[in-house]
This record gives sequence, C-alpha cells and structure tokens, in this order.
Amino acid sequence: MSGAGRTCRLSFRPFDTMSAIAHSNHIFGNPAMRLSDELAARRRLYAMPLVTAPAVMVIDIPPRLAGQGLALDRYYIVMIETDEELAAFEAFLTVDRDGLRAPDLLDRKPSCREAGEISFFEFSPPEPGWPWILLCHWPRHFARMFGTDPDALARRAYSMEAFDDREGLEAALKAHIAAFGELADVKVIQPLAGTAGRA
Repeated sequence: MSGAGRTCRLSFRPFDTMSAIAHSNHIFGNPAMRLSDELAARRRLYAMPLVTAPAVMVIDIPPRLAGQGLALDRYYIVMIETDEELAAFEAFLTVDRDGLRAPDLLDRKPSCREAGEISFFEFSPPEPGWPWILLCHWPRHFARMFGTDPDALARRAYSMEAFDDREGLEAALKAHIAAFGELADVKVIQPLAGTAGRA
C-alpha cells in the first residue's frame, strides 16, 4: 500500500515472538517475574473513539523478542471492550510467573460487540513515538467467511493494521474503501469528546 510511512497488516498472534520467548525461557531460565516488568513494560492504552469501538492496548515488545508477526515488527495489539477486561488484563500482566509468555489473555475471547456493518476505526497515538492503528470490526456474517482459522481475526471480529504516520493509514483506508466499489456507503463519525481518531 502507498503512503509516507511503513504499514503492517498482522495476524493477531505473533508466532515468531512466542518462539523467541520460549527460546529465552529455555536458554536463560527466568526467576519469578511479571510481564509488566519486561515484556509489557512499555505499553499505552488508546481510548475508544466511539462507544461502539473497543479500546486498544499497544505493547512495545523489547527488541530481543520483537520481530515478524508483530505490528511494525515490534507492537503487540490487544482489543479491550470493557473496563472489566482492562482490569483483568492489567492483573494478568502483574502476576508473578516462572517465565515469559504471550500477553494473549483476550486474544481468543469472543467479542461481546456486534457490528451492523463493516466499521473502520482510526486510533491516533496517545503520545509521540507510538503508531497509528487502523482497526476493522467485521459483522458476524462477514467474519464467518474467514472460516475456522483461529488466527484470522482477533476475538473472531477484528483485523488491524499499524502505521508510522497518518498518511499511511489514510492511504490504506482509501484502498480498502475502493475495494468495495459501489457497495461502499461511507459515513465519517467524529470521536467522543476527549479522544482522538475517527470511525
């Protein structure tokens, strides 16, 4: 896709990173540790732009564990739909463990939100140095087209892309809309007060 910055379309489960974690645990061993102290030490919550959208947690994986399969080769993206899920995920990150593991508590939990139509959500970075996120929420009848592949859609409902800048995101979004041709009926909805992004 065209655009000034890099883009990454990702499968939501980064297998290469999980292999690196397993290798690290095997070679070096790990005393009691917390994901929040190492693997997920750098993370930011992107607020939901609309009540129909999830919030997004973006984790900047340490360089020794990052690689292909992650957004822009470094970011692990988690969709969070409720305050209860956010609390559960933060608790998951702070549990004492014998070794590293994927921050995948919510990855395969079915979405509790229903999309009436294909919806794209733009998430701007909460501060400089973090990526732009383009999230697509697929209605259930479209999601079924992905079959039974557990890695096709996060939470059986979402696909996502990450970008270095907004220009790359907008170019990708225009390409997605163009792919629908005359079937596309585009509506732009402004975000909630105090949040950045569009739907």
